[in-house]
Amino acid sequence: MNIPHSKPTVGNEEARGLQEVLTFGRIATGEEVECFEQEIASYLGLRGGVATASGTAALHLSLLALGVKEGDEVIVPSFTCSALLNAVQYCRATPVVVDIDAETMNISFSATHKALSKRTAAIIIPHMFGHPVENMADFLSLGPPVIEDCAQALGATCQGTITGTIGAIAMFSFYATKVITTGHGGMVVSQNEDLLEYIRDMREYDKKAEYRVRYNYCMTDLQGRMGRIQLEKLPSFLEARAKRAQWYEKHLSGLEGVVLPTQQGIYYRYVVKITKGRLHKVLEQLHQNGIEAQRPIFSPLHRYLGLDGFDITEKVFSEALSLPLYPQLTAEEVEYTARCLSRAMQDING
Repeated sequence: MNIPHSKPTVGNEEARGLQEVLTFGRIATGEEVECFEQEIASYLGLRGGVATASGTAALHLSLLALGVKEGDEVIVPSFTCSALLNAVQYCRATPVVVDIDAETMNISFSATHKALSKRTAAIIIPHMFGHPVENMADFLSLGPPVIEDCAQALGATCQGTITGTIGAIAMFSFYATKVITTGHGGMVVSQNEDLLEYIRDMREYDKKAEYRVRYNYCMTDLQGRMGRIQLEKLPSFLEARAKRAQWYEKHLSGLEGVVLPTQQGIYYRYVVKITKGRLHKVLEQLHQNGIEAQRPIFSPLHRYLGLDGFDITEKVFSEALSLPLYPQLTAEEVEYTARCLSRAMQDING
């Protein structure tokens, strides 16, 4: 049996929609993208959105819209994707990397508070693996504008409030294996029309009355139509992910040395912690059985920058294991994965 770690969920509706756009002949940025922007904003209850070529582009433009520039500092957690480092450094600002919360694997408030300085221009807060940061009010109280990184959290709610509507600005990713997909793509959303107008101007470089450095960060109408179709399926996607998480819990509950997630949002990833045993050995055995389980991030950001002192991030990185999870995953595949994980734990721990 071969079980991928992640898999896009697309079908005949997407194929027909893309064919319609191709037949119409307008495939660059146009009406489909505008409709997708409006539909995402309406889903979130926000004023508007600006679709982009990628989640990284959305994050870069969010930072620029907030005025982040050379000499500024932007606080980011270590346990996340390197796209955050890239976006900050595109602005020639300095990323200030902080530790995480051991249980939620989200950014630590106390570490963020300690990292504040007069140069702090923004705080990027990813809702990791679909689990929202629950103390958003504390982060907002710190002063610098908050960018919500909702790349993994479309549809999640935090104390009754949907993610992406809490900070000054928020971004989403629609990469192939995200909650909904347009292949590549992203979006910035906000209640602040001035921020949105700035981003609309900056994502497209041509036919402007005055010159300044702008970007080629547009989404295509092919992606826009696909996104609209995927958004209609979002409730069923979230329900399917939650059901598969329940299957995992049923099969893995009580397994010694494995801590299951205590999720409060959506199940973008199903991340367990291997507290007894060696994670690399568990991964090796799962791979031998055709299960493409992974570490949930490739590398902590502090390692890229050669920084020390991130004890919690290091511990979580040594234990966290992301099991396959997507709407097409079958009950048989979940049971097989759980059985192979149980056997790996027994073999490793004797």
